[in-house]
Amino acid sequence: MKLVKMSIAAVVTALLAGCSGSMVVPMQEHASILSNADQAKQALSQTTSCCKGFNEFNYVSLPEGETLLAIDGKQPSYQFDEGMSYFAAYRLPVNTGNLAITLASQVSKTVLIPKVVILDAQFKVTRVLGESVFTYQPAYLLDNDRIEGKVFVDRSMPGNPATETYMVVYAPADELAGSTTILHPAKAFARANGTVEPDIKDPVIPHSPWGLVQIKVVDMAKGQGLEAVFKPEYSDKVEMSQAKPAATAVAATAATTSVVAAAPSKPAPAMLSETEAFYNSQIEKAVKAGDIDKAMQLVNEAERAGSTKAKSVFIDAVKRSQKN
Repeated sequence: MKLVKMSIAAVVTALLAGCSGSMVVPMQEHASILSNADQAKQALSQTTSCCKGFNEFNYVSLPEGETLLAIDGKQPSYQFDEGMSYFAAYRLPVNTGNLAITLASQVSKTVLIPKVVILDAQFKVTRVLGESVFTYQPAYLLDNDRIEGKVFVDRSMPGNPATETYMVVYAPADELAGSTTILHPAKAFARANGTVEPDIKDPVIPHSPWGLVQIKVVDMAKGQGLEAVFKPEYSDKVEMSQAKPAATAVAATAATTSVVAAAPSKPAPAMLSETEAFYNSQIEKAVKAGDIDKAMQLVNEAERAGSTKAKSVFIDAVKRSQKN
């Protein structure tokens, strides 16, 4: 809605950026999924649980980049703590740096309110993320109205069974009786142009067990320009590692020190404790404010200046923010 206030060049730039780096969600192609909440609830009431536990789910590999998840009657259902729900189950990418996963449930005539369960390699639940993470975001440029949230996955313990490995997405049954009020397009237009908002009711969208969820997976190491980082090997390489102890020692050293190709011959001098404390404070403030991009920039800057704690402070701050 803010296109009116942007220059033509800025609009073209934004659209090109969107077309090259962001999927335009094909809402019309999936209109039937988002058209009738009562029909979806009726279909759900006739389903039975596919499995006895999370370990019986059929997990599909989730690629880096963008994935469009359609949850409807074709998906399996399971008796979660809140009740019966359709769901999708994914195996998270491996051999990566820390992951930033954005999930955006699209709003149309209905909307699915997402909940995410993260599990370790042994199918034990590590986190359950719901209303504290997912919030309504109004339409802007190429993005539709959506219920959106971000999930951050730590990849600092490769091969450890406690490493977060699987993700389950579903619409909790206790949300199905509710609704979400979205911003009326006319009001959004008025806000973008600094004019008086019309006296008109905002649309109220019923919640549904069916929905369309856009998933974006980013390897944060790549996002920070660390494509050349030696990433540790995972369980499928264990036998090879055991057969070559010398290679194992090299790999372990690389994983521990985060060796980067063409690394500078001289490491940055140790950072003063006062400076370290300042950066850590700013990183925590940025995460608390929801400005993850700024927090990541501060981490990069601090590490270039010799910080040894910035990254762990960032990860801990993100974890705390997702528990609140």
